[in-house]
Amino acid sequence: MNRAVKVSCKNLWLLFGKKNAGFLAAHDYAPSDEALAEAGLTAAVRDVSLDVLEGEILVVMGLSGSGKSTLIRCLTRLIKPTAGQVTFDGLDLLTVSSRQLTEIRRHKMGMVFQHFGLLPHRTVLENIAFPLELQGIKKEVRLNTARALIETVGLSGREDDFPRQLSGGQQQRVGIARSLVDEPEVWFLDEPFSALDPLI
Repeated sequence: MNRAVKVSCKNLWLLFGKKNAGFLAAHDYAPSDEALAEAGLTAAVRDVSLDVLEGEILVVMGLSGSGKSTLIRCLTRLIKPTAGQVTFDGLDLLTVSSRQLTEIRRHKMGMVFQHFGLLPHRTVLENIAFPLELQGIKKEVRLNTARALIETVGLSGREDDFPRQLSGGQQQRVGIARSLVDEPEVWFLDEPFSALDPLI
């Protein structure tokens, strides 16, 4: 059975520094380390191409500072790459409208950030239900959905706690539950288990 390509990027580059526009084209999209240094540019993502098939798990490994988080942010279009192509279900994420991009993120992508990104003024239950609130789902429905996920991630009894009352591992579990609450088609994880012990 042939599986469809869900997420893809081709020759993806992200350069940090001034005057990066036109630099890659001027160097035939293959600049040397010396050319980058001379231009005062840093390649955070360097000529990455990959396909992720439906149902596939892809792990990107590398040293700290090698660009893993930046790559994920390019794939989700939280950061606009300098050059290359990013597609989701065949849609070019570099050309879709802001509205289309928002809809894709809200309904098809789930993301667990390395630093959790919890809202400090909202309870565990409210944090998990927040993506459904953005979608306009009725309060009772979104809170019931969030309660089911609280049990899934082992935080029963902590529904009314605020993030500051939780350990790092508990906060991370809230982030995981929040990323799953709208049943995304693709789940992007940025070191999602770093604060969890092996038993969890």
